[in-house]
Amino acid sequence: MAASASFAALDLLLLLSLCLIVISLKPMPTNAFAVDLIHRDSLRSPLYDASLSVPQRLRAAARRSHARAELLSRTFSLARAATAPSSDNDGSNNDGSIESEVVANNFEYLMTIHVGSPPNKILAIADTGSDLIWTNCDPCQQCYQKDAPLFDPRSSSTYSDLTCGSSPCSQLPATECGGVDQQSSACKYVYTYGDGSHTVGNLATETLTFQTVGGRRVNFPNVSFGCSHESQGTFDRHSAGLVGLGGGPLSLVSQLGPAIQHKFSYCLIPSYAAAANSSANSTSRLSFGAGAVVDGRDALSTPLVDGEVQTFYTVSLDGISVGGEDVDVQGGGGDGNIIVDSGTTLTYLVPGVLRPLEAKLKRSIQLPIVKDPEGLFELCFDISNAASDFEFPEIALRFGAAAVVLSASNAFVRQEDGAACLAMATGSGLSILGNIAQQNFHIGYDLQERKLSFAKTDCATTSI
Repeated sequence: MAASASFAALDLLLLLSLCLIVISLKPMPTNAFAVDLIHRDSLRSPLYDASLSVPQRLRAAARRSHARAELLSRTFSLARAATAPSSDNDGSNNDGSIESEVVANNFEYLMTIHVGSPPNKILAIADTGSDLIWTNCDPCQQCYQKDAPLFDPRSSSTYSDLTCGSSPCSQLPATECGGVDQQSSACKYVYTYGDGSHTVGNLATETLTFQTVGGRRVNFPNVSFGCSHESQGTFDRHSAGLVGLGGGPLSLVSQLGPAIQHKFSYCLIPSYAAAANSSANSTSRLSFGAGAVVDGRDALSTPLVDGEVQTFYTVSLDGISVGGEDVDVQGGGGDGNIIVDSGTTLTYLVPGVLRPLEAKLKRSIQLPIVKDPEGLFELCFDISNAASDFEFPEIALRFGAAAVVLSASNAFVRQEDGAACLAMATGSGLSILGNIAQQNFHIGYDLQERKLSFAKTDCATTSI
């Protein structure tokens, strides 16, 4: 009797051990993974230029930022004009012109994806201001000069062209598809960017694979993407494509949808660290699925507002304070009055918001005001003789009930001549929350609950 009980106990112990082994061998769900997000000026980037100082890199980023902001603003204006009632508006689809206003080479972040079966490694631009995923393909009759290899769809067992009659093809802003007789023809797209650059190719489906931060690989079959056979313009020779992270139906996050619980997030390390940190392992993170949830007692959330341009992530900026005192802003209010964009470096505010903020800062900061020699920055202070314990006042941005407090590194950038400049500029009809303001925040996008969340974080050390 005792022997039988002992054997039963032993059998139960073995069964439990086997269960634990099976559980430990079970792969992590594909809806929770993170990848490296590489700043173009970091040591891990092929664009890194060791001959430039950190302020020089930041000034170059400011130039790119101004160009990008101008074109995003134009996109916003075109969308507003297209939706406004007018005798000249025939109600036709204007998405071709609306979608086209992103500058091809004015990007800030890169990510690695693997395309096809077997997987082909591609270094691509990661862009929250675009939707289409595309890569240069072989043969490429007219392609910009590049160092990156071409993807050959003929070598992939999972590549399949989409037809003009397919649903993804109908979601493109511009195609070469004609009448009903062409519904079974290959869907050929024409994607034009705001600076005149363009890419032309076949819309297809393919398996995309991601090398995660933890070293495992996750793959997603049948993702719609562009296989470009012509790319001309200002594309950078080191990148071989683009991953659209915008809100439109063809973006990566929209297509993965339920597989990532309609969630993604990023945590951006400060740009000066991305440019100057001696550790090549220090990088920003892009997370998908369960790992993209922003929680904790310091987490703040605000609704995502449906705006005129589906690609953009839009929220409502309801107020600003400096050192705890409200700024008396004029205009610029209303729902959906600012977009959140990781590809724009500076923050842009419409004049009725920026000018009162600048006036408040001038009264709060008792330092000489100096002029930026290139006019890249609109408000600069001479800090060369400032006290060693001098600190800039905190600037808080109020999104509904969520007050996001910007530290000095989120709001000011230091120059080589002893000046510190406000990392904000005048927006032309459109306000944009740029990436300097977003650094060292875990920022989560929940596309199902339609909310944007913030949590102050040290992005260089976090395990997000």
